[in-house]
Amino acid sequence: MKGHPDGDHVELEKALHGTPMFPCICYDSWIVETFPAFSLHWHPEVEFNLVVQGQAEGILDFQPFTAREGDVILVNKKVAHGFFRKDDWNFNCKAVVFRLDFLADKTGDDIFEDYIAPLERGEQAFAAFIRPDHPIYPRLRSLLEETFSLYEEMPPCYKLLIKAKLTEALYLLYAGGCVQATLSVSTRSRSLKKTVDYIGKNYARPISAQEAADVAGYSKYHFLRIFKEAVGMDYTRYVNQVRLDHAAALLRQTNLSVTEIALTVGFSDSAYFTKRFKEAYHTTPVAFRREGRGG
Repeated sequence: MKGHPDGDHVELEKALHGTPMFPCICYDSWIVETFPAFSLHWHPEVEFNLVVQGQAEGILDFQPFTAREGDVILVNKKVAHGFFRKDDWNFNCKAVVFRLDFLADKTGDDIFEDYIAPLERGEQAFAAFIRPDHPIYPRLRSLLEETFSLYEEMPPCYKLLIKAKLTEALYLLYAGGCVQATLSVSTRSRSLKKTVDYIGKNYARPISAQEAADVAGYSKYHFLRIFKEAVGMDYTRYVNQVRLDHAAALLRQTNLSVTEIALTVGFSDSAYFTKRFKEAYHTTPVAFRREGRGG
């Protein structure tokens, strides 16, 4: 099973989720001391997560929550989400990310029209959390675990079986009342998503809180308050975390010097960059690069 990709963890995630002919992929994601976050991002596919170890602070559609071992977390398409380290917990979450139309013929059969299209159009949405006390939890968890094993082991005809498992999971969610009509997207969520996208595109240059507030359409004071409430950290820390996420990817994927990377991701001073990187990743940029390339 693949690890979650490094790179762009903010705005539209640029990682390819599967292939055009098999738009489904599984990830095994860890948050540890030296990799403390999967920052806010979104993608056009849905994502089913199973927390297999530990706890983390989560953000889902700009609502904070605590992800705990055993939780099944369902992320609807185009919904912003992320995980951040909680205290000294290590956190392991397995995920399957797939396009909804992977499960039915999008040219218009009954399965697509009745069960896929309403989700695609945003008229219906999955419940965010299926926890161990829910009646469908045991079978849903089993289906997810079977999907992860199939993806990792790739036995004969595994793609057919994965599609069958996910189709049964969709059935369980509908039958268990875990797919519901949606309310209109809140103005706050829409504004914050727009701002997060803006930060993701412009992080390499200074972005003042006033500029971000203007993008969101709020006063600076109101923006800073609701941003911290929704994202779980203050605005400056969030922008720095975005920059550090990109820096970590560049350290692993390029031969740019630490100073070049600091400037590339928006830090004007390499010493300040190193200080912030060490606070976030509990190691220096040089050691992080060395450890990553050493496997």
